[in-house]
Amino acid sequence: MRRLTRLAAAFAASAALAFTGTGVAAAQPAAHPAAHPATPASAARAGSMAAQFGTLAPTAAASPLLIGDIYPAKWRNIPQDSVVDDWNMYNRECVSWAAFNIDRHGESANNYGDAKYWDDNARNNGYRVDNSPTSGSIAQTDAGTHGHVAIVDSVHGSTATVEDYNWNGDGHYLVHDINVGDFRYIHFYA
Repeated sequence: MRRLTRLAAAFAASAALAFTGTGVAAAQPAAHPAAHPATPASAARAGSMAAQFGTLAPTAAASPLLIGDIYPAKWRNIPQDSVVDDWNMYNRECVSWAAFNIDRHGESANNYGDAKYWDDNARNNGYRVDNSPTSGSIAQTDAGTHGHVAIVDSVHGSTATVEDYNWNGDGHYLVHDINVGDFRYIHFYA
């Protein structure tokens, strides 16, 4: 059903572009702030990771490892799930953001699918998957309908500061903390 919804959204975006010449993207902001403030779980969309795990504000100032919202505008500035990226993931989803950053380091998560499959796919492709977060590793959970992935920025005891897309279910970039024990960690390049 989700695939049909995505296809309908992509068709609507294409139709708007063909009809108006400007597309739906014209109604979107040109860019998102570098980081959205932590959002209470009550403000998160139902079914989002924030609704399931809550959102913890980062415990430390941004480290030099913080990537920032460098997600390409061609995927960021159009409606969520309206196009498929270079790794066969829908735009503005956690998997697209992670695959983009993994590719920047010369590794690939191409066709890894929903986040809930990433640990198994990574293990099958020879990457280490464990319970030990490190800066640059991918935090992964099977929780929820599709699971979730995020990039670990830094670790602070039982919490880790991560960067991701779609934590709140809104298709936006966010820097926040997670409880280390709620995730597994994939070491593509870290």
